[in-house]
Amino acid sequence: MTQQEKLWILGCGDLGARLALNIDRKKYSVYGMRRNPLVALASKRRADVVNWRRGDATKAGDIERLLADGADIVLATFTPDEHSPSGYQRAYVETAKSLSEAIPHLPKPPRLVLWVSSTRVYGQSGDDFIDELTPPALSGFQGEALLAAEDIIRSAIPATCIVRFAGIYGPGRDRLLSQVRAGRCAPPQPPQYSNRIHIDDCIGFLLHLVERQKQGWAPEPLYIGADSKPVPMYELQQWLVKAMGYTSAHLREIVQTSERRSKKVSNRRMLASGYELKFPDYKVGYSALLEAEG
Repeated sequence: MTQQEKLWILGCGDLGARLALNIDRKKYSVYGMRRNPLVALASKRRADVVNWRRGDATKAGDIERLLADGADIVLATFTPDEHSPSGYQRAYVETAKSLSEAIPHLPKPPRLVLWVSSTRVYGQSGDDFIDELTPPALSGFQGEALLAAEDIIRSAIPATCIVRFAGIYGPGRDRLLSQVRAGRCAPPQPPQYSNRIHIDDCIGFLLHLVERQKQGWAPEPLYIGADSKPVPMYELQQWLVKAMGYTSAHLREIVQTSERRSKKVSNRRMLASGYELKFPDYKVGYSALLEAEG
C-alpha cells in the first residue's frame, strides 16, 4: 500500500477546507494550521478531513515545530483579518518571512510549496492582456504586500509555485449576486473588465499542480488562475440581472469604481499545464451557482 503524503494547509480557511474535501484521502493526509482551530471546528470546517493544529503562521517556530514530522506539500492560503496595511502585512509579508525561515530547516523539505496570491498585484488598466511575464504595476497597499510576500517566499524556497487567482466566486462567495439583487451596477462606459474564477476551479487547479508535480512534471514558478473570458462588469451584471429574473430597469444605482481595476488577465499558462476548467466562463459558472441556489 502506498504511504500517504502529508499536505499541510497554512491559514486553512474556506479554500483550504474545500480542497481537503476534494483531495484523495487514500493518497494524502491533510493537516490544517490556524491560530484558533476551535473557530474552524465550530463553523463549517470539516473535522473529519482536516487534522487541525494550533499555530501562528507569523511565527517561524510554530511552523518548524508542527511540520518537523513531515510535510510533503505545503499550501499557504492566507486572508487578512482586517482591510488595512497592517492587516495585509501580517497576512502575507510576515507569514512569508516565517515560512522562508522555517522551511529550509525542516529535516525533509517539502516537494512542493503552493503560495496563493492574487491578480491584485496588477494595477494596470486597458485592453491588452496581462500574463505571467507582465511586470506588476502596484497601486495600493494590497498589491504591495502581496508582491513583497511573493518575492520573499520565491527567493527562500526554490520549490515554490505561486498562483495569482483572479476574483473568486462560488457557493458562499456571492457578493456580486448581492449587489445585483440590490440594483447596483458598474457604469457602462468606460468598460471596467472583471476577471473571475470559480472556487471549484481554484481547488481543481491546485490539486492538478500537486498531482502533476508528483508524477515528475515541473510546474512553472508562477501561474495566473482565471477563467477564459474577462468581461466588462456592466455586461456581466446585465447578463446576471436577466438570469436572475429581473428586468434591465432593476439596475438603477450606478456605482463608480477605480478605473485601474479594469484589466484583462490571460490564463494561457494555466491551460497549457493541462488543466481543463470546469467553469470556463462566467455564464457557465454563475448559471450553476444560481441553479444551486434554487
